[in-house]
Amino acid sequence: MSMKASLQVPSKISPNGLIRSLDLAGLNHVGVVSVSVYDKTAKAELQSKIIAPGARSILVFASGGAALWRAMLADLRENHTHLTDEAHPLDAFVYRAVDSAKLANDIKDGTWFYPAGDAKVHVDFRSLAVAAGLGTPSRLGLVIHPRWGPWIGLRAAWFTPLDLAPSKPVEPVCTGCAAPCLDACPGSAFVGGQWDVQRCSDFHQRSALCAQSCGSRMACPVGASERYPELELLYHYDRKTGRKALAKALGIGADQKHQGVGPLWGAWASGSGAKDAKAD
Repeated sequence: MSMKASLQVPSKISPNGLIRSLDLAGLNHVGVVSVSVYDKTAKAELQSKIIAPGARSILVFASGGAALWRAMLADLRENHTHLTDEAHPLDAFVYRAVDSAKLANDIKDGTWFYPAGDAKVHVDFRSLAVAAGLGTPSRLGLVIHPRWGPWIGLRAAWFTPLDLAPSKPVEPVCTGCAAPCLDACPGSAFVGGQWDVQRCSDFHQRSALCAQSCGSRMACPVGASERYPELELLYHYDRKTGRKALAKALGIGADQKHQGVGPLWGAWASGSGAKDAKAD
């Protein structure tokens, strides 16, 4: 795990068992931020008193590197229907992992949020992750970490009534970097050294050069050893093709209820498909 396995908790209930359980499921990168810090930047309709009354701390769970992918593959080998019958197999795996961890550790309080396109409440997970010490903003528009680089997937947030010690912030990672990510982008999607979503989206809609991976993300020297494996990259960047390749790799028949959709470049402009506007 990317944080100490023990937290200072002035309560008889401890989240340590939950953290260990989710670490085994691939959610191996976790941090804590107080709701007071969260509320300083959250929109009025997303204030903690509205979406999670009584919460005092927030645990943010992420996957660093390929840990979550490997855990999901192990599950799919045993349960083919978790691929054939699920619209979003990776999201569904996370939901099951959280429910199982909550049950195993008798966690009943608090409110959980997920960065899913169909979520009823869309919490700003990138800002939340930075505040919780999971990384810092990067030129790529992704959260970046000294160990994991840009290979982090933000997966869940638990707004809990527990009073937990906040995680320490991460020092800026991109400072002093030669920024090979800039020249690696064929769509010139960086403006002033920062990724521009509009330029990137426009390029994706007229070119297939970045359909199955991101050259800029691949060029990042930070956390290079933690890059997603080829099949995971394909799954994230081209979900229809990646889903077929995943089924073939696992020996699962082609008879699936869902084909895989996204990322939906340009969907963000209309306010729909927020999660699908960029690959994990």
